Amino acid sequence: MKAKDERLPIWTLPNRLSIIRILFIPLIILCMENGFPFSSFLLFLVAGITDGLDGFMARRLSMSSKLGLYLDPIADKLLVSSVLITLTYENLVPLWMTILLVCREFLINGLRAFLAYEGIAVYPSFTGKLKTVFQIIGIACILFDWGSGLLRNTLIDKIGLYILYVALFFSLYSAWYYIAAIFKPVVNNESQ
Repeated sequence: MKAKDERLPIWTLPNRLSIIRILFIPLIILCMENGFPFSSFLLFLVAGITDGLDGFMARRLSMSSKLGLYLDPIADKLLVSSVLITLTYENLVPLWMTILLVCREFLINGLRAFLAYEGIAVYPSFTGKLKTVFQIIGIACILFDWGSGLLRNTLIDKIGLYILYVALFFSLYSAWYYIAAIFKPVVNNESQ
């Protein structure tokens, strides 16, 4: 956790990719709800690729910005949460899993926003990034299975669900990591 200098313009290419990812969300949901699940799979796949691309570009091309620090995770969480909720509505993902995953996102984003207000930037952990990767892969598998016209509960669908269980593990673990890191200084100061 530390502050970063802001020397780049706001609308860097990585930030534009995050905005594109957010704009894809209504299209993905509309495709899912109007009988075009394979189109939703393709759009979700493109959105998932932009997630990897914006982070890669920000690091490799030195285009990291304060806006990107908050915009990228918000775009990820909006994308994953909205598609998970829709998959739950379609009885493709268990409700309890979606509730845990979405609640974790609200909790961590709330803590991040509070700390940002205090001038402290919280950077994503490696397990948090793994969680996002597994969520995107698991959701993509389920969307592919649904969109390809195969019967539900096929091998691809089950693999997608198992990958979401792995994502849930990393989600809860990274939440514990963030909370421990955030409150560790408070505990140390109170014990002295």
